[in-house]
Amino acid sequence: MFDRLTLWVTRSLEIGIAVCLAAMGLLVFGNVVLRYGFNSGLVFSEEISRLLFVWLTFLGTILASREHAHLGVDSLVRRLPHGARQACILVSGVLMILMCVLLLWGSLKQAEINLDNAMPVSGIPYAALYAAGIAAALGLIVSIFYNIFQALVHGEREENIVMVQRTDDMIKEALTEVEADAARADARREGRAS
Repeated sequence: MFDRLTLWVTRSLEIGIAVCLAAMGLLVFGNVVLRYGFNSGLVFSEEISRLLFVWLTFLGTILASREHAHLGVDSLVRRLPHGARQACILVSGVLMILMCVLLLWGSLKQAEINLDNAMPVSGIPYAALYAAGIAAALGLIVSIFYNIFQALVHGEREENIVMVQRTDDMIKEALTEVEADAARADARREGRAS
């Protein structure tokens, strides 16, 4: 059940990021077309695009944490014994959670301070910008707790211990798939020719 919930949250984050990106593109492109084509424009476009960009960035941090896509160096952790790997994940996870608590606390304070201050054109309170920090901090805390749980309880699997995606392995897998596809296509062509 928890796996379905995390899958649903991950899919929701992906959709939210896609909606933010699409809305930003439409607002900015539409404003450029209106400005240069019709000598007018959307006055709120810049403020809304900036707000969407902030939300897109912070939602992306949650998604990247869930998918282990943040930058990391695993050369030391890969050489450690299993128990030491789990200890490193626990220590780094606790430190990251402390940083997220600081982000949460600061974002809450800034949202509270800026609740009555509105953006000049759109009228949206500036607290909406800081709400992205609140959402990111809460999402990251949950994601980091889940990563720690996976590493401590299901630590026998390599992907739960090493929290870094290895891009060179991903590139090799993609190249292998491309080569296999090319070989299959060549075999089909040869089969049709004979």
